[in-house]
Amino acid sequence: MAIKDLSLKALRDQINAGTREVSFRTDDGATTQMVYIPKFRVPAGLWDGGAFPAQDMQLGGFFIDKYQASHKAATHNSAGIAGGATVAADSTTDVAVSLPGRVPWADVTHTNAKQACANRKINGVACHLVTMKEWATMAFLIKLLGHDVRGNNSWGRDYRDTNVHENTGFVDTTLSSYNASNNQAISRILTGTGPVSYSHNGMANGVFDIVGNVWEWLDFQIVTGVYTHSKKSRINDSDGITASDTTITVDSMEAGETWPSSGLVKIESEYIRYATINYQDSGKAVLSNCSRAQNGSTAATHADNAIVEQLTDYCIIPGGATAYIGNAAGLTAGDTSITYTGLINGPGNTVGIAVGDTLQCEAEQMTVTAVVSNVLTVTRGANGTTAATHATAVAFTKISPQMSNTSPTSDPYQNGYFTTMRSEQDLAALGLPFTANSQTEEWKDGFYMRSTGTRAALRGGNWDNAFYARSGFILHLSYAPSTRTTSVGFRAALTLETF
Repeated sequence: MAIKDLSLKALRDQINAGTREVSFRTDDGATTQMVYIPKFRVPAGLWDGGAFPAQDMQLGGFFIDKYQASHKAATHNSAGIAGGATVAADSTTDVAVSLPGRVPWADVTHTNAKQACANRKINGVACHLVTMKEWATMAFLIKLLGHDVRGNNSWGRDYRDTNVHENTGFVDTTLSSYNASNNQAISRILTGTGPVSYSHNGMANGVFDIVGNVWEWLDFQIVTGVYTHSKKSRINDSDGITASDTTITVDSMEAGETWPSSGLVKIESEYIRYATINYQDSGKAVLSNCSRAQNGSTAATHADNAIVEQLTDYCIIPGGATAYIGNAAGLTAGDTSITYTGLINGPGNTVGIAVGDTLQCEAEQMTVTAVVSNVLTVTRGANGTTAATHATAVAFTKISPQMSNTSPTSDPYQNGYFTTMRSEQDLAALGLPFTANSQTEEWKDGFYMRSTGTRAALRGGNWDNAFYARSGFILHLSYAPSTRTTSVGFRAALTLETF
């Protein structure tokens, strides 16, 4: 029976029947518990009054940690590793596991979290830090299943639940001093010790703590508000390509029909820009009039079957934009005219940069007073910030007019709520906001971001996010990958399908 012919109840039953809890013996001798999320389809138009998703979303088909990750040496009263410790590649000691009743592995940077996941190997296959699509799959699945998920978003319990014994998890005593300083009995709880409502499907075989307890690093980053999306293919040429070839035949294309008519690809360490594409269905295409050695790379030979990544940049600032200083000499602190290049509009932005917009350029904010083509007249040092010099090609952003402009003089950030979702085919399955202003019962959760520098994604919320973290969609794009705190952890996933 086709998915389109199933009732919502039958679809839920089919997904739950395919959900399997598995205990793996890892190659280093540890035990870890994961849950297989079966492949499923979200029908087009199911949510947002028929607007989302714009087309069916095909999700699932991976294993994900049942619990938030712990160090393999962790116990109920020890993290098993010092906060901030560096995780070595291929270590058989510093390995992330998923087990109940353990201190979560927190106070860990994005880089070390990725490595701790990769160090866990199952039959020779490395696990990985959960991707944005895998996390969003869990949040969409919770919504599809109709489960009113709960989690530790309010000092040991869900803020919607009464403060009684059966609604709380087991206290993580490694934070006893922190708890006392905040006049709280519980903050972080041990993995998997909350009630069954904390699981994604409301059952014991589900994935726990998608909402709350600790924020979780995801394998997703933005740079000055821009996310680079990758779709893969392979060279289809028995001789490969030489360093001078300007035509490339590819096959095994991911979503080949969505590749742009001209664009950028990466093969190994070389960037190549193609001018035309002839898509031939069945995942095959010919890229023509290619300009080799782009973005400072070096032209090289590439073998048949080498992976070709098609790269598309998306600005993720709702109603905002990212652009680059085009003034040959950059900007002095007194310059009031900016010639910009490379404008990338954020979702819902159809006008680019306009009079009255606030710009964020490194630590300085500016206000736009006039626009002529790609030349802006600006007031420098806006909102209490200090005018500064900025080099040519430095990125700047139009901050979101929908969200707050918080703390502009000191590491500024913006926050709002998921109001509607992005529906582009590349992005719909990632659970990113199209608009982010008022809180709705459709998506419920909060969205935070900084549009400067490199930021790595956190989702799920922690023990004090309350009504900002109700459904698993909450997203924090404010932290640098080097950040580590006791409220930030992670979990691993495993896929057995290789590209």
